[in-house]
Amino acid sequence: MSRPRFSIVIPTRERHGTLAYAMQSVLFQGFEDYELIVQDNCSSPETWEVVRQFRSPKVKYQRSPRVLPMSANWEAALSLAEGEYVFFMGDDDAVMPDGMRLANDIFSLMPLEVLTWQKYTYWWDNALEPLNRGRLFLHTGAGFKMLDARALLTRFYDWSLGFGALPSIYTSFVHRDVIARARELSGGTYFTSSIPDVWTGIVNCLAATQVGQFERGLSLSGNSGPSTGCAYFFRSKGAERRGDFFKEEGKSLEQLTHPSLIPSVNLEILVADQQFRAKELFFPEDRRLDVKIASVVATMIVNINRDHGSYDDTLADIHALASKHSIDLSACRIPPKGPAPTEPTQGPVFGADQRLTSLAINCAEAGVRDVHQAARLAAAALPTVSINAKS
Repeated sequence: MSRPRFSIVIPTRERHGTLAYAMQSVLFQGFEDYELIVQDNCSSPETWEVVRQFRSPKVKYQRSPRVLPMSANWEAALSLAEGEYVFFMGDDDAVMPDGMRLANDIFSLMPLEVLTWQKYTYWWDNALEPLNRGRLFLHTGAGFKMLDARALLTRFYDWSLGFGALPSIYTSFVHRDVIARARELSGGTYFTSSIPDVWTGIVNCLAATQVGQFERGLSLSGNSGPSTGCAYFFRSKGAERRGDFFKEEGKSLEQLTHPSLIPSVNLEILVADQQFRAKELFFPEDRRLDVKIASVVATMIVNINRDHGSYDDTLADIHALASKHSIDLSACRIPPKGPAPTEPTQGPVFGADQRLTSLAINCAEAGVRDVHQAARLAAAALPTVSINAKS
């Protein structure tokens, strides 16, 4: 039998409440040439009950008999994937209703090894940030361009580009040959780090030659209460989830932090940790890709008001990291603590240049309560896109 075009992979642990809707978003669409893999990291029986209810031959289910570190669970999931292209999604995320069809149309026109995109965002009703709950954020662009992966990596190490712009397997369809080359570079594994979105974004830049970027979102990021990423983004609200993560990893924060940094749950320090580890493994002699601690500190300063409740902790981390590397902060203007936000965002969102950047939709007003419904609402609100040789 021929390989399926796509392997859609959902690693999961104790999130049966959102998993059903993530699976719905994959199984309830027109495109048929795919498989859906659910990798259960030793969850309670409710997870299997969710998977079983779909009764689809497209679904592969595998359960670990013990709790694995995140990278090991994701590697186990990858071992089941037989598709030509692989995409990993969160168990609270969704594939857009036209996501696989549009990707297939693009791959049919050009020999890409990686197709990456800008995800839309849905905040579940139990999201860590109360003001975001029930909100769907959409951008309206649908442009396509080829990317210089090496230039992306250089800008990422310069901190002029965030990790979200890298072609991570969380935001990309990645050809299995790229994964094979990445494994060779890494000594046998693809998910070598416990932060798979940042890590695979880096390694895909090294292993892929033809990378295309589609502005149109092919998937939707669903930020639920147990989200690990949100537990770092909203530092003051994510202690419980971070504690569970450390327990699953079997390591403390100190053990998980590169010695050149300070033990901290600050998001920028987390990203810098991945930069250090990738540099040591892949390009130790390339000075263009050195980890720039001064840029890490500067980015921490710019984002110090990202989470109102963690301002003081972030300020302390800025001083501690600067002191460790003898960085003089006297010339830096550190913003004062800003006011706590009080109103949720709704309607058009404009950037500093007064250009429309996104649209915030109040999903509760539309009767939308899950990520699958949010993806369908997004598809209904966005312009129709067709891919052909002239587009």
